[in-house]
Amino acid sequence: EQAAIRTCADYAGALGLLPRRAQDPEGFPKALAVSAATGEGLERAWKDIETLAAWRSARPDWSARRSAQARRWFEDEVRMGLLALLAEDPAAREAMERLAAEVEAGSRAPVAAAEEFLASLWRRERRRDP
Repeated sequence: EQAAIRTCADYAGALGLLPRRAQDPEGFPKALAVSAATGEGLERAWKDIETLAAWRSARPDWSARRSAQARRWFEDEVRMGLLALLAEDPAAREAMERLAAEVEAGSRAPVAAAEEFLASLWRRERRRDP
């Protein structure tokens, strides 16, 4: 328990060194000790979470910020999905590895190699579409 209290105090001290962010009310962010074993501190932590959420949602830019965040999450998921699809495609994996090796060896510029790779994928996809 003492180690948790010291750790919480260390985090609180570190947070105090950071500049205040516009999206945080006075006193936030904060470090709180919560026990998973006993539940001690959980009610206070939950109350602080609700206070922060209410404060942020009352701000005029809340809706725009949440919309922009949702868009970023969508775009990140698409990127990760595309990378996963490429990793499953043996021809794409081979081309990417070959071009990456050329970039690493200094015989190909990173942007040029990426453009070549993407163009080859685009051409391949266009041939598949009727």
